[in-house]
Amino acid sequence: MARFIRVIHTHRWLVLILALAFVLRLGYAMAQDHDDAYLLKGGDSGWYLLTGYELITGQDAAPISPAPVYLLFIGFWQAVLSRTAAAIIVIRLIQVIMSTATCFFGFRLAHALTGNQRAGLLATGVQAVSLAFVVEAAQILTETLYIFLVAGGLWLYVDYVVPHEQANKTLFAALVGTGLVFGLATLTRAVLLLFPLGLAVHLVLLRGGRTGFKQAALLLIVYCLIVSTWTIYNLARWDRLVIGADGLASFVYMGARGWDSPQELDAALEEDVPEMTTGESTSPDRSDHFLTGARRAIGDDPLGYARRRIGELARAYVQPHGTVIFPGESLKELARDWFTNDRTLTGLLDLVTGDAFLPKLVIYVFHLAGLILGAVGIWLYRRAWRVALPLTGFILYTTLVHLVLMATPRYIFPVELCWWVFAAAALARWWDTRQANRRLSAG
Repeated sequence: MARFIRVIHTHRWLVLILALAFVLRLGYAMAQDHDDAYLLKGGDSGWYLLTGYELITGQDAAPISPAPVYLLFIGFWQAVLSRTAAAIIVIRLIQVIMSTATCFFGFRLAHALTGNQRAGLLATGVQAVSLAFVVEAAQILTETLYIFLVAGGLWLYVDYVVPHEQANKTLFAALVGTGLVFGLATLTRAVLLLFPLGLAVHLVLLRGGRTGFKQAALLLIVYCLIVSTWTIYNLARWDRLVIGADGLASFVYMGARGWDSPQELDAALEEDVPEMTTGESTSPDRSDHFLTGARRAIGDDPLGYARRRIGELARAYVQPHGTVIFPGESLKELARDWFTNDRTLTGLLDLVTGDAFLPKLVIYVFHLAGLILGAVGIWLYRRAWRVALPLTGFILYTTLVHLVLMATPRYIFPVELCWWVFAAAALARWWDTRQANRRLSAG
């Protein structure tokens, strides 16, 4: 007990920030209409709930395209609590805990990068009060679980793998844990599939040839074993080969063709792949058709494809995730319309008094500040590559993947944590430099 009290006293600001993060997330999550989650039409949440329940109870009558971990998570609680509001409450409560834990991971990552507790507290504090992260914990979507697993995997790697060069039990457990957690993250969102290969390269650079290869091999073996469980399940039940998920081909096609609606997607696919027989456009086993359609769409207009991908990715970065949760028209569109067509004081007052203007503005400010200051932090800590490279690598990997796959603010959102780790590092460096200059001036 005495040791626990000493830890609390040493890290009292961290404990207070994490408590604030928990309270904010819990308050928002419990204020939602939990019964309404089953009634939502046209979004992903209702589909996730039903598909997860059917997967857990063995009622899945057709192969499932996405990775399964989030479906298993929400399906389990629905099976236990009979698809009632109580299931939604438990799911949201666990997501609140995971989101709060992610704030702690932000502290550890920033501290590992800088060796500065102030940077860690700043990274945690920003994430604790960031509206996008607060409201996300209540959504029945993969983001909270995926970000929790990615942040946890990065924390294990930079806090326990990077510092321990000699073989010991701690290093062995950390490598196994990192492979395990990133395996679960990939089975939450298959887009992460190749990222652990980057960590393997980093290990070789970090340790050198033979030792690096051995450690990388252990991490990748554990990772592959976890990911293979879904592959084995699909082979046994559906006699089809799936690595991670079956939906990546469709995202390649949507990246080449654009996205409007499922109906327009099917119509475009039938147009691009006319040899496809009737009904195959809605078959769950149509990856080959998507890849064929993408190849033809790209071949017909390669420059248009390049412009589309760069433009879509840029828009996904500029538009922060989370604003669509709030009612009213797009703040970006309203501001653009005022600037191009109005520019009057009355129009500006209408803009700032519109639906949910303040929360949307707060999300924009946090998002853009994180990107700008994060870029500064990446430059300042470029020589601290032992820790900086995995974090920068995750940002770069996610960005490049969505240069090929369809990009939306929601799909880019998981890198926000890493941007703010670097942003906090930049701000802490600036503060320390300012204080040092003041002492010199005073002396």
